[in-house]
Amino acid sequence: MKRFNQAWLLDPKNENAYWGYAAVYFSFNDINEASKQLDKGLLLNPNSSNILTDKATIYMVSYMNDHQINNLNKAIEVFNQSYKIDPSNQNTLFKLSASYFYKKDCSNAWKYYNECVKLGEQPITREYTEALKNQCKM
Repeated sequence: MKRFNQAWLLDPKNENAYWGYAAVYFSFNDINEASKQLDKGLLLNPNSSNILTDKATIYMVSYMNDHQINNLNKAIEVFNQSYKIDPSNQNTLFKLSASYFYKKDCSNAWKYYNECVKLGEQPITREYTEALKNQCKM
């Protein structure tokens, strides 16, 4: 948190400081405060792919906790916003794939999975690959 405070003091218009604050709050499972920090960052830069992806991640985690389909739909909507801004963000691609996997939309789950693989498959886990293969046989 100290480093993000220093970053904010040096440049209060740097949206990445809020992204960092959100990561800290998220690590403490304070989803509400993490979301508020991401919203502050998006006010400064509504086209930050990283912030949008983390905002969508909050909706996805909410869906995983409460199984409310509106949270999953909102996650997909925001992940797609992020994807339009930066189609090479592997974190976005992996999470888009996972979101569609939860929605049982195998076509899109594979689409974004394969795009992520082509770019280096950084965040993809072996467990996710196996789950995708089992649920969405090609």
